[in-house]
Amino acid sequence: MPATGPDGAPILERRAGRALVIADGAVLMIRGIDPADPGRGGFWWTPGGGLDDGETLEDGTCRELWEEVGLRVEPDELGPVVLERDGTFPFGGRWVHQVEQVFAVTVPVRFEPNPQHWEQLEVDAIRELRWLTVRDLEDLDEPHHPRCLIPLLQHLAEHGAPATPWVEVQPPPD
Repeated sequence: MPATGPDGAPILERRAGRALVIADGAVLMIRGIDPADPGRGGFWWTPGGGLDDGETLEDGTCRELWEEVGLRVEPDELGPVVLERDGTFPFGGRWVHQVEQVFAVTVPVRFEPNPQHWEQLEVDAIRELRWLTVRDLEDLDEPHHPRCLIPLLQHLAEHGAPATPWVEVQPPPD
C-alpha cells in the first residue's frame, strides 16, 4: 500500500465496521457525494464507518448504526460478518485506505431512518437514506459500494450467510 495518494498527500489509514441492514427484501442504503468533489457525482453506500481508538468492531458498528440511521442494536444482536472489504478512495479532500468488515443485520420491518448524531462531514455528504431492493440497485444510475452488493444480497436471500466472509478489494482509481 503506498504511503501517499496519487496527489502526493498522505493516505488516512482507517478500520471500519459496516452493516447490510436488511428487511422485507430490501437493504438500507445511504446516498451522498464527496463534499470536497461534488462534481464527481453521487454514490450509494451501507451504514457504518470508522472505528474510534480502542473501539471494537462490534461496538463501533453499533454506534455508527445509531448515529447514522437511528437503529439501536447491541453487539450480540449483529449478524455474521459477510464481507471483508479493502478499499482506497478519495473522500473529504484526502485519500483514505479503509479496511472494513460488513455485518448482515436483519430487522423485522423497514423502519424510517432517523439520523441521531451526524458529524459535519456526514451533514455535508449525505443526501438521502433509502431502502432498496436488488431490482432498485440494478436500476441505479450511480455506483454503489460494496460493488459485490447485488450478488451478496442474492446469496444471503437464497443460502443465508456464507461460511466465510466474501472478500472485495477496491483499488484506487486511476
